[in-house]
Amino acid sequence: MIQKIRESIRLFAANWKLFSLIVLTVWLPGSILLTYLRLYVFPGTFGGNEFKILAQEYRVSNAIELAFGPIYVGALLHAASQWKKGLGTSYSESMTHGARRSFKLLGTRIGTGLIVGLGLIALVIPGIFLALRFALIDAIVVLEGAEGANARQLSTQMTQGKRWSILGTMVLTFIGLFMISALVAFILYLPLSLVGQEENFAIALIYECINSVLFSLLNIVLFSFYWDAKNQ
Repeated sequence: MIQKIRESIRLFAANWKLFSLIVLTVWLPGSILLTYLRLYVFPGTFGGNEFKILAQEYRVSNAIELAFGPIYVGALLHAASQWKKGLGTSYSESMTHGARRSFKLLGTRIGTGLIVGLGLIALVIPGIFLALRFALIDAIVVLEGAEGANARQLSTQMTQGKRWSILGTMVLTFIGLFMISALVAFILYLPLSLVGQEENFAIALIYECINSVLFSLLNIVLFSFYWDAKNQ
């Protein structure tokens, strides 16, 4: 698991400028919207209830990811695959590829999400098991052109014998990213606390953008599992 995380970090570090541009194409405007809503709209709407504010922010974030996530995720996966092949790629080429596969990826994600959701409603464990079986569908749709049931079948085959490793690696990666995110928040908000200010639009926006780029590493980790399975 640690080796897989290291490989993903190396891939991410080698292409961090391109990956950041791809992610921020969607999440810079998305972060501007979320930051504005959190600071100026939701507090008045929900009377300062932090739980309701977070819940509404989560809904808006999910809506952005659902609508535009397939574009930037497709672009990330295309760029990563080109790098692994030893070929160069550009921002425009990657985004074009992501856009071309976005509708296939969106449809497959929705269908898969419904299946996993039903599994979670049933007994939770079946939902987790199904999510691990279908963990590689993004890369399969974007890089192989499969979709729907075919993509889910291929993902099931590729994850055979690797599902617990995928789960453990993703959990460790998420914990590591969460700790880095907390450190970034401390560094960014420390000057504000020294002057007695709780929030600042620019600082909040920078933090949101950094988080968006950081957590895109999860996509690279799953791509690494796909790449290994494809080449075995």
